[in-house]
Amino acid sequence: MPPTPRTRILGASLRNARIDANFGLRELARRIGVAPAMVSSWEQARRTPSLADVAGILGAIGVVGEVRRDILRIANGTAEQCWVVRGTPESSARSAALGAHDESAHAIVSWSPFAIPEVLRIPPLHPDRQPAPLEAFITDHALRNEIGSPSETPRPFARAAASARSLALHIVPADLAWQAGLTTAFDRYSMNSGESVVYCGQRGLGIFAVNPRQASSPFDADIELVRRIAASHGRTLVLPPTPGSVLASLCRRR
Repeated sequence: MPPTPRTRILGASLRNARIDANFGLRELARRIGVAPAMVSSWEQARRTPSLADVAGILGAIGVVGEVRRDILRIANGTAEQCWVVRGTPESSARSAALGAHDESAHAIVSWSPFAIPEVLRIPPLHPDRQPAPLEAFITDHALRNEIGSPSETPRPFARAAASARSLALHIVPADLAWQAGLTTAFDRYSMNSGESVVYCGQRGLGIFAVNPRQASSPFDADIELVRRIAASHGRTLVLPPTPGSVLASLCRRR
């Protein structure tokens, strides 16, 4: 069975906690009495540790307080196919959850009608890894909100270029998107394990949902509709060029 969203973020949380505590994978495995391959499979969400295993890991590396409670809370619901992560956009909880899915996906499609996509705002969990290709659709309204000064490169675009992410950025007219009813932001992650995970971010929380038996998602029709609008009335920029050239292109064609 493919990993659930909670299993992925649990693995990323355990790996980050181990690194923050300056523990090597082999040292941790020795302390808790399992093979290093088992610890690696937990961190990469190939297998799901029991609640007792997670508690043992956190005790071995000295994780206490709120961080310990948060990780145990995630571990207690790893079988659930949907998950709500609390926090504002770019908070550590949401960034970690999105980063874990970014690393496990082979392609991402994002529709963000009011702001630059959240997936472009988060730092990579592991900068040495190649991020998943991203096809992002935003409105000209969202772009105007992001670019305040023509002399300054918007941070999300600079971050995308610096990470060498393959990015196709489609800019569509906001009025056409509103007329078509495309007002809900979402990301669709096509996972390496075969399923599709949908993420919807709100002001104070993000929702992950997955159907483990299907590679499609309920938002596929919206994706095709916004693609048609972009093809007929929008414009497309492809990264990675230099961040400055991205900004110049955006400003020239506003």
